Amino acid sequence: MTDLFGLLPPDERRYRWVIGTAALVIVAAGIHEAAPVLNSILLSLLLAVAVIPAFDSLRRRGLSKGMAAALTTLLLTAVVAALLGFLGVAATRLVRVLPDYQDKAQALQQGLKSWMIGRGIEPERVLSLDLVDPGRLLGLAAGFLSQGAKVLSQTLLLLLIVAFILAERGFHERAFRPGGVATAVARDVRQYLLITAATGFSFAVVVYILMRAVGTDLALVWAVLAFVMNFVPNVGIILSVIPPVLLTLLELGWQRSVVILAGFLVLNFIIDNLIKPRYMQRGLDVPPLLGLLSLVVWSYLLGPPGALLAIPLTIAVRRVLAGSWAPEPVPG
Repeated sequence: MTDLFGLLPPDERRYRWVIGTAALVIVAAGIHEAAPVLNSILLSLLLAVAVIPAFDSLRRRGLSKGMAAALTTLLLTAVVAALLGFLGVAATRLVRVLPDYQDKAQALQQGLKSWMIGRGIEPERVLSLDLVDPGRLLGLAAGFLSQGAKVLSQTLLLLLIVAFILAERGFHERAFRPGGVATAVARDVRQYLLITAATGFSFAVVVYILMRAVGTDLALVWAVLAFVMNFVPNVGIILSVIPPVLLTLLELGWQRSVVILAGFLVLNFIIDNLIKPRYMQRGLDVPPLLGLLSLVVWSYLLGPPGALLAIPLTIAVRRVLAGSWAPEPVPG
């Protein structure tokens, strides 16, 4: 269809770009409208890709396909239920302690306003102090935890889809045959998830120890938030560092909040620039600019789940395009 069924001259490449762009816009609009359904399917596929090694291991031990699928789904259910329960408890605790910090937040806001006025700066002309309202920002953190728990509360459907994917007779062999594009996509995405989870867990443990040493309240909550946000490219570290820094500022003063901020930034630099590149295969690591664009695009198309799916989907699209554009081998 290089000349659009003869309607366009073959040398008019600009028309092909226009038609291709229009088709891309139509597809994007369809994805945006179907996001509630696609989110469930894509999250289920992501979970299935993550647990397929466990399923294969049980199959190699002689278990039937149905029993292996059931045990793998039960294991996944236990992990998701634990995370769901913790997010719910964390959101509840955060909402409960917010009123205790409200007075301190207002005092800090007024202090900042007085400092600016004392130096001849009109706060309203520089920025809205609501943007730096610690109470409001901590409330946003509580809302994020609640939304995370709400998303995970739909896991029954996700787990059912995962179970059927694993148990479907012949699906695994056809979709993930050796040398196929789906196998390469699954391998790359699984490696990304494994490396990100391992580095995110190490990061969360170290920042938990740091916050406990400094004396930040709800240190375990912020450590788990840091682990989850590690899967959000580029801006995840920023979103995870704001709540503990603000809480430390309100409770313990600016000196210790600077220690928390510096610790987060140094650890993030070490992990993202020294550790991750050593384990990421060539073509698997996503450049920062591409990661940011992926976050913007997939978050717009799919909503909040798109932030977690951004990098896996980008890796999958890159692998599929690389496979489709690869030159065919020349017969010997």
